[in-house]
Amino acid sequence: MTGTLSHPDASNLIARDDAHTSVVWPLLSGTARLVLVTGAAGIGRTALLNEVRDTLEHQRVRTADVPLLRADRNRPQAVVARVREELDRWSRPPVLFLDDLQRLNHDVLRALLDALPYLATCVVASYRTPVRLEHTDLADALETSPLTEIVPLSPLNRSEVSLMFTSLLNVSADPELVRRLHQDSRGVPGLVDLAVDGYLRGGALRIIDRTAYLVEEPRGTGHRHPAVERIRLLGEAAWRTAKAMAILHPLGPAAEELLGDTGALPELEAEGILVRHDDGWRFRAPVLANALAASLGPYERHDLGWRAVSAIWDGRAFCANPGYLPDRLIDAGGFADAEKAATQLLAAGRAAVLHDPAARRWLRAAADRATNPAQQAEALFMHAVACASHNDFVSAMASADAALELPDEFTPDQTQELHLIRLVGMCAAGDRAGLRKVADGSWRSLPGGTAARFIGRAVAMCYTDRWDEAAKLLAGTRNTWRLGNAATVTFGEIFGMSAALMTGRMAEFERVVSDPGLCPLYAVERHRPALQAAMARCLLLLGEAKRGARMLAGQPLTAADLALLGGAEGRWDDALGHARKALVTGSTLGQVAAHTALARDLATMLVTRAKLTRAREVIADARVGQNVLPHVLDVPESDLELVLGARDKSRQVLQRGLAFAAHHAIVIGTDELELRLAMMSLEDDDREDAEFRVERLADIAETMDTGRAHRNHLLARAVTWHDKSAVAEVRRLVAERGQPHEIALTLTALASHGLGDAQTLREAYELFGTMDALLPRAVVRHLMREHGVAVPGRAATTAEQERLLASLVAEGLTNRELAGVLRTTEKSVEAKLTRLFQRTGYRSRVELATAMLTGEYR
Repeated sequence: MTGTLSHPDASNLIARDDAHTSVVWPLLSGTARLVLVTGAAGIGRTALLNEVRDTLEHQRVRTADVPLLRADRNRPQAVVARVREELDRWSRPPVLFLDDLQRLNHDVLRALLDALPYLATCVVASYRTPVRLEHTDLADALETSPLTEIVPLSPLNRSEVSLMFTSLLNVSADPELVRRLHQDSRGVPGLVDLAVDGYLRGGALRIIDRTAYLVEEPRGTGHRHPAVERIRLLGEAAWRTAKAMAILHPLGPAAEELLGDTGALPELEAEGILVRHDDGWRFRAPVLANALAASLGPYERHDLGWRAVSAIWDGRAFCANPGYLPDRLIDAGGFADAEKAATQLLAAGRAAVLHDPAARRWLRAAADRATNPAQQAEALFMHAVACASHNDFVSAMASADAALELPDEFTPDQTQELHLIRLVGMCAAGDRAGLRKVADGSWRSLPGGTAARFIGRAVAMCYTDRWDEAAKLLAGTRNTWRLGNAATVTFGEIFGMSAALMTGRMAEFERVVSDPGLCPLYAVERHRPALQAAMARCLLLLGEAKRGARMLAGQPLTAADLALLGGAEGRWDDALGHARKALVTGSTLGQVAAHTALARDLATMLVTRAKLTRAREVIADARVGQNVLPHVLDVPESDLELVLGARDKSRQVLQRGLAFAAHHAIVIGTDELELRLAMMSLEDDDREDAEFRVERLADIAETMDTGRAHRNHLLARAVTWHDKSAVAEVRRLVAERGQPHEIALTLTALASHGLGDAQTLREAYELFGTMDALLPRAVVRHLMREHGVAVPGRAATTAEQERLLASLVAEGLTNRELAGVLRTTEKSVEAKLTRLFQRTGYRSRVELATAMLTGEYR
């Protein structure tokens, strides 16, 4: 006998992949007369029975269903008679299937179980656990019966939850989303479906690069999902109690007192919805509480919220969760005293403003219930700050606008900060027309004094790519805004530094980066991390990863910071996940340097990993989402076109980027464009243009004086002139900078122009391997064969070539495009695909693409 019916232990639960076999084998081998599938509601008992039925019928074993009707629960002989009648219909007895035995009362189930040994067939049945009290003796008897095989279904583990999510939405799930989904559902498939339904309907999911992320706190949904409807069908008393407990259960023992009528609690426990603990009642899975709470009507929510609030205020109840009381104050609405509610909501929001997204709704409610202008102004200000901190830029703008209607309630620092929040929100929302009005001084009167207006105009210029104008404005008015308040001076220095960087005024940039204390708000704990991050991200945009990492050391890192650092340091698996999360949450939409750098890095990693369609989507989304410094995105876009064989288009993209930069007097990023044009010109035997690009790169390197700019100049000089001193210097420089992708690209370029030996190629090949950079690995393999260098690991190489082909197929490339990417013929591609499908067993491109998405094909 396998497992136990009444108290399944996790140590002997059968893995889901083995459960099907554990049911079918006893039936085919004749070792059991009854195979009983057990498990909680939603665990998949019925689905397993259906799969077993299909398997048996495929093996030409006859099956028959015996439905258990509600009317049967009190008619012992009726069920047994129906079973016998079903068997009499067949010349050869079929395997019988009976679903949901727990519906039957004790006597009916006893009669059925007593009859089974005398039937000339086997039975497959299911029973929902926990075992009903009246069935305990029957459960004990089944556990010791030699004719019974019990197959308890265990909850899904995280990996299985991830696969289920992918099957539901046809996208991958971020590990944090999988963790939360597993936690909310407790791994029960029916509740996984309920949770995903709630995430979707609540707008909590967003997708980027075919990967889903949880971007908002799930609040549940009142949608009539089967898992919720099952509770509704228990009757009005149970339904009303379940909904009330969804709000009250965090109060522990006090919940029963506040509930009043507790008669339905035992039934909810028996149905596996609630679980009794020493400190009160809890839901079997959090998603049930969320879904039930979302099903409440307005009056029910106000009433339950007020019951909880009044009990806490009176000292009759307590909840350790600091978010419980403010949420119940919102539920209670007008039932709670407005002044007291506003004070407590404001205090809760103020305490959580930077680390808990829930602070947004608490502060919004505090502003709505404030009883005096000062309290309302503080709530609006803190709400704007909270929304900006948690990427809710539209709401941040709305509160900033509302707050600025109360100018007498704010200090000059707060006024300046509110206006910056407004401008950041406009940038994040893509309101370039509104930003141009601010930059031109024709927008509505800017708040604050003259100094603050200069800062506002300069910020708007930066957000519309008028960096040179911003730098000149800030430099020309420096004597004015440096006398302003702390916020004005800080934002003047920060945006002055950024404008200087973009236009190649490196001395001004270095002045601030080297001495952050020039920004007065740097001394304020709330502002210091954001200011450090802003400076560090500018360094990362420049390619100065080591300096950026030193500046970020010792402080909590955001997803954007982790992505930029991970990409530079060659930890691409981590970097990809963090980059997707940062972009999908919109956390960088108001941070132009980080946003553009992230999109560039993500697209670059996707191109090198043969995710070409995804890379194009990332570039397109980045241009729509913010479109500041668009020439930086022309680098991966040009690489993408070149991979696809569109050389003319690739060159046009590079020239477009340089034209944009020249028109806006932008220097940063132009070295990457110039280097690629130099390489293309050499390949096209246009030596004159290549030499011109080398001269341009020399000027940029002298102006910017950064490691990346010098690397690009030295590399172009080395391959154009076969300058051995430049070769040695560029190899020394990239080794010192320690960025694996940059090193590998440098070595590959040198080797492809006859400036490297066998070790150069092997080193590049190994470095690309650590980053799983499939496309450049294929290029280096081609170079190695051309130069007679052995490619290590024949079997591994073949597997990698197949994985590259599978990745490109999954991206939707045609055979002609595949031939161009792989540098072969369409006929060769057809042969490779035939071998791939034969080896893997996949029958179509769609099946292969699905396997790549789920991770089944690796």
